[in-house]
Amino acid sequence: MNLFNPLNLLWLLPLGGAILVLWMLKLRRQDVEVSSLYLWRALLQENQANAPFQRLRRSLLLFLQLLTAFLLILALARPFVYGRATQGRNIALIIDTAASMNATDVSPSRLAAAKREAQEFVDREMGPNDVATVIAAANKPVSLVGYTTDKRRLRNAIDGAAATDTVADMPAALTLAQSLVGSRPGAEIRVFSDGTYAADDARKLDALPLGTTDVRFVPIGTQSPDNVALTAMDGRRNPVTGNYEVFVQVQNLGAGVPNGGTLSLLKDGRLIDARALTLTDGSQSETFNSPLLKQGGVITARLDDVRDDLAADNQASLVLPAPRQRRILLVTDGNMFLENGLNLDPDVTLKGCAPGEFATLGNNGAGYAMVVLDNWLPADPLPPGNYLIFHQFSAQTPLAASGGDASDPQLVDQNRTHPVMRFVDLEGLHLGVMPDTTATPWGQTLAEADAGPMIAAGEHNGLRVLSVAFDIHDSDWPVRVSFPIFLTNAVQWLTAAGGLGASAPDTPTGGVASLTLPAGLSSVSITRPDGSTASVAAPLTGGIVVYDGTEQAGLYHAHAGGADYPFAVNLLDKDESTLAVQPHPKLNHPGAAANLAAVPLAQRVKDDLWTDLAAAALVFLTLEWLVFHRRP
Repeated sequence: MNLFNPLNLLWLLPLGGAILVLWMLKLRRQDVEVSSLYLWRALLQENQANAPFQRLRRSLLLFLQLLTAFLLILALARPFVYGRATQGRNIALIIDTAASMNATDVSPSRLAAAKREAQEFVDREMGPNDVATVIAAANKPVSLVGYTTDKRRLRNAIDGAAATDTVADMPAALTLAQSLVGSRPGAEIRVFSDGTYAADDARKLDALPLGTTDVRFVPIGTQSPDNVALTAMDGRRNPVTGNYEVFVQVQNLGAGVPNGGTLSLLKDGRLIDARALTLTDGSQSETFNSPLLKQGGVITARLDDVRDDLAADNQASLVLPAPRQRRILLVTDGNMFLENGLNLDPDVTLKGCAPGEFATLGNNGAGYAMVVLDNWLPADPLPPGNYLIFHQFSAQTPLAASGGDASDPQLVDQNRTHPVMRFVDLEGLHLGVMPDTTATPWGQTLAEADAGPMIAAGEHNGLRVLSVAFDIHDSDWPVRVSFPIFLTNAVQWLTAAGGLGASAPDTPTGGVASLTLPAGLSSVSITRPDGSTASVAAPLTGGIVVYDGTEQAGLYHAHAGGADYPFAVNLLDKDESTLAVQPHPKLNHPGAAANLAAVPLAQRVKDDLWTDLAAAALVFLTLEWLVFHRRP
């Protein structure tokens, strides 16, 4: 037998000694004269037995008390013995908590059904030696409980999986689960989901190395849900009228044919337009150009009188800033694509100069909201400001050249959630030559080719920089629709208002909202759509504060300096709003673990004995109490 805490045995000395001393104490008695001692012999014997420093009589009570004390002290020392036990399974339970899991085609919701299925698995299918963990799969997968055999803790973790309005990153969730269960025999992953993943996620799932892990998909939901969704919304200034035009796209992504319904447009909570839904060919696009939109504001598109199974995609908002002129300096030897693209924005006042005139005519960028540098950088360090830089690299840009050039580079991935990349589709972009690049530690990659990052953004030492790695003349980008959209987004992001405000009119659920702060503010209070609040620290020198707690769709309010600044968070995701259950093949990966788990694997385990000893001590203590009360 071995002990976890052998030093606890030392408590036996004071406790056993105290019991012996109590038995050796002489009772203090009062002397009384009596006529005869014949009737008092038993009392006389007891008086003699309590005399101090005399040999103790044999007593069952004393033996039981010492034995109880010994068992209790031994239990505190945590004795254990080595034994052999059958190895259980290592299980990761993934519960999809994305927006589509709020659908009500399964009562009361898909998420509630997924929790119910997961809890039934814990109750019915987990063995006594199985260990499991629970992972909530939203935009950022998290483990809700560490590995445990405690079914109560697992049920509580499952019950605590909270619904979100985000898009689940299932490849990341599966990667996290795989890292936890490992490749040991008996490794198993259960995925409770509806399988509504985007094409990019499907490709990432295809590439996951699952090895011998047994992955099983538990489908949640029906194949014939009803859903009409807002899938796109944007607001732009009309260069002719100067009014905002709001574009809204509605799609029928369910199995049924919707009956009626209205697309309503509101400004600051007041209805300004409404149009009947016809959904010809399953889709309907509307452009609103009311004069009431001229000054911007909080613009909300809402589906009314539509009965479907998902509410999160029935409303979306934009926060359109009041018109504000921006002076932009274009430094180039001649680039009509940049000149024409920047002039499309009616709020832009564009001035151009040659590279040699930057210090003189361009005044080193002073007085301009933004500077565009085309294939050129000044020899001196850039002064603090906002810069869009094409095909140039330095310590002040978020991209660095690594020395070589790549011919015909191919797009690998792009960040579709960053404000600069909203509605910018680079699929099929043709590039002739691009330098081999890497992103600097302070740069965020927005688009990546096999030669390295193509577009990156970042903020560093008073600079806000957006870098494009290639020369646009070596590509077909200037003739694509995405190019002027990119320039407009770049202007909005780089020239965010000097006061607190979102750097983009809206943020996707689960994305990062960038807030521009003036100097002197220590924190910003954020009120979420459900009324809960959060505080975000701000740099005392002013600058950009990011907030990533955007799991709910709706209107958020940032409070700072006594003012209230709203910003919108929207779902607007066609793949997430397509509710028909779509299991991916990689989520039913049998591996080899299913066979290995059926083979009992013995392992050396420690059998703890303290509970048995504590129970025995309780039994002897009860016996001592009975003996004491039944003695003559």
